[in-house]
Amino acid sequence: MSELRARRHLLDRPQRLGFLPTYWFWSDPEREVLLRPLIAAIALPLTPLLFFMMVKLQWPMWTLIAVSGLWPSLVCGLVERHVRAELRRRALAAALAEPAALPAEQK
Repeated sequence: MSELRARRHLLDRPQRLGFLPTYWFWSDPEREVLLRPLIAAIALPLTPLLFFMMVKLQWPMWTLIAVSGLWPSLVCGLVERHVRAELRRRALAAALAEPAALPAEQK
């Protein structure tokens, strides 16, 4: 019989530098599908703006390539940071809402 591995919880390990994405979190296809519209919404206005700035300010081509490669990672990291903060907030709220167990009376 095959054993299914338990899914690792997001708060098991800290996020690198507080804003870099964690590979195992974003390699899940469900999360990847949720992030695609966000990246597209940012990419559509950002890429032409970067190109215009590169032409207007006469930046070298490598700056456009570098920035275009970095912003998706930054977006993923910031989204993951937000998700982690929400999970911490919900866990704290659940812990505060639970009544504390009373110790058993000793006779």
